[in-house]
Amino acid sequence: MRRKPCYFKKWDLAIYLFIFSLLFSLFSYGRTLSNLKGNKVEVYVDNQLKYVFDLQEDKKEYFVDTNLGGVNLEINKMKIRVTSSNSPLKICVKQGWISNSGDTIVGIPDRLLIKVVGTQETDDVDTVIK
Repeated sequence: MRRKPCYFKKWDLAIYLFIFSLLFSLFSYGRTLSNLKGNKVEVYVDNQLKYVFDLQEDKKEYFVDTNLGGVNLEINKMKIRVTSSNSPLKICVKQGWISNSGDTIVGIPDRLLIKVVGTQETDDVDTVIK
């Protein structure tokens, strides 16, 4: 009588469960960080902070002067994007809308960096002690 082949050793299942739970916890932590909505936009040109804009619900358009002539920014519904640029490949235009804290738009030929910054709401109650 032949034994069935054993694909797992004694502690393999415990190791697989540990690795799976670790990856799941890291994934869920990363998802909570990316859901923080930003409330301000910092615009850097030549590695220097030039402008700080508030993200607003109504539509606003701004012009930012850069090395290649400038870019047009559009803020609408708490999001920001680059609508036009003089760079050859226009990668900063193709990046689209950003709104979460930590999101960035980079225009390398323009030497432009647009970063959404925000703080977590302090209205939430973490713990109650009696």
